[in-house]
Amino acid sequence: MKRVVLSVSTALVLVASGPVAWAQLPPTPPPPPTGRKVQQSNEPHQPTPEEEEELHNAYQRASEPEIAPPSDPLAMDPDQRKEIGSSYQEGPASPEGPLHSGFHFPYWEERRGDYRLRVAPPLMLEHTRGLQDPTQGLYGIPKHEDTEGLYGLLYYRRRSLDLDMDVVFPAFWRVRDRDNHVTVVGPVMHREAPGENDNWVAPLFFQGSRKEGGGYFHSLPLLTTSHWSKEGAFTLVGPFFYDRTKADVDMGIAPLWFHGDNGSVDGNRRSYTLLPEFLFYHSWHEIDAQSTTVVGPVIVQSNEKRSVFDVAPLFFQITGKPETGGVPESHTTLFPLFHWGTSPDEKLRIFPGFLYRETKDAYTLLTPFYSNAQTRSGSTSLTAVGPILPLYWNYTDRDLGVHAQAFAPFFYYSDSPAGHDWLTPVVGHFESYGLSSTWWLAPTFTFNTNTHGWEDDLHPLIYIGRNDDSSHTVVAPVFWDFANPKGRTTIGFPIYWRFAEGNNESVAQVAVNTLYLQKHVAGGNDWSFHFLPLFSYGEDPTGYFWNFLFGLAGYSRHGTSNQTRVFWIPFNGGTQQQTALEK
Repeated sequence: MKRVVLSVSTALVLVASGPVAWAQLPPTPPPPPTGRKVQQSNEPHQPTPEEEEELHNAYQRASEPEIAPPSDPLAMDPDQRKEIGSSYQEGPASPEGPLHSGFHFPYWEERRGDYRLRVAPPLMLEHTRGLQDPTQGLYGIPKHEDTEGLYGLLYYRRRSLDLDMDVVFPAFWRVRDRDNHVTVVGPVMHREAPGENDNWVAPLFFQGSRKEGGGYFHSLPLLTTSHWSKEGAFTLVGPFFYDRTKADVDMGIAPLWFHGDNGSVDGNRRSYTLLPEFLFYHSWHEIDAQSTTVVGPVIVQSNEKRSVFDVAPLFFQITGKPETGGVPESHTTLFPLFHWGTSPDEKLRIFPGFLYRETKDAYTLLTPFYSNAQTRSGSTSLTAVGPILPLYWNYTDRDLGVHAQAFAPFFYYSDSPAGHDWLTPVVGHFESYGLSSTWWLAPTFTFNTNTHGWEDDLHPLIYIGRNDDSSHTVVAPVFWDFANPKGRTTIGFPIYWRFAEGNNESVAQVAVNTLYLQKHVAGGNDWSFHFLPLFSYGEDPTGYFWNFLFGLAGYSRHGTSNQTRVFWIPFNGGTQQQTALEK
């Protein structure tokens, strides 16, 4: 009886724990044999620590989470495929099974697994995948029939799970792409999709609607085009146009009237109005309280800091507004007689043949015969005699230790801590200490050496030099050669062009009517030679190809796949390995 009491107490615990715990607990031992006395007890039995631990472990095992395996282990997000460079490509796998084919003039058929090709030139060309076949249990083999065919050279038919097509070229088209249905009869087209539709009568009428209120309307006889959505709208009816991007609106009647308003409600509103026939323009910017008005040659501008009044192109005036944050300034120009400008930081006086400018740390005086300029409180100075026909000038920068002097046109020199230059009408030398040295010889020779290389030039015909790992040779206009560790470009104009890149050992070469292409791929080189337009041949680590007249006749093999081209039409003949086994 002790065992019976234990089973009852354990059952009560299992009922409280739920059906999962009940299922995980080992079965209760059978009662003792009959005929044997069992001592009865009225005291309730308490589970032992071992029984409680076993029940707890069973409950934990039943509550562990389970993750279902993915339905397609090889499926991959397009962005992830770009990141890791996967070679997986979508589409059905090659058909499996023995190849059966037969020819009964003029009908020819071949079959392999779920694949079938039927040809009866020129009346029928039909290709089918997904036919009922035991190989459909293999991964990647289509589970639904997909048939497409060309009949009588005019009717094309496609039937598949996601795509149906009936085409009688060029008069009738009916296409179903999942939930998208399109019907075209001559110039009339109708498309229907969830929440969308299009109706066309080309080229006279085009109308359509989109989800969430978008749509369009175009009509050539009405000279109307319009499209709209929540984000914006555009309408053009003859000379009238309306353009909206959210709250920003532009409209007008060309070429008479134009108006725009950005519709801002956060303190940055802007608007404009233009009337070209009246030479009138007005704009307003809320953020800086700026307005601009143009009426013919009169221009009036105003903001918080200054006002402008111009009568182009003769009179210009600027006046400061110190009472609202501007500076006390005044600038007046009466072209070409004078300019008179005054501000807290500058005085400027300009008359014909005379300029005077003064700031806190600079002074400039320019006349036709003598000029003097000083900046940085006299740290730099320039004195020139005869600026119109330069005769002598002297420049000094005490802070940088620079001094330059010239007696034109006979001699020029410049000396500074960075280098020394001198020049005469027939020869000159320019040197930056420790960096570069350049000689110039009349009429156009230059010879340069520097810490990175050298260069010799005869302008504008010959340029030869090297800079670190790069070099160049130019004999204009017939030869160019540029080389560096990343590649090399050589041109013998106009019959030879060669471009090479060092990263993947790629080469593109054109010589007269031949083209050679090469690049390094996994396992070796991928190259091709084209004798344009007649013949092409190429190889890669997995196969080769040849073409005559760009595919009038051709053949290619890559890995276990091969393809034959006849009259530019490709025929996939199954895997190369299976064909060899059948032979």
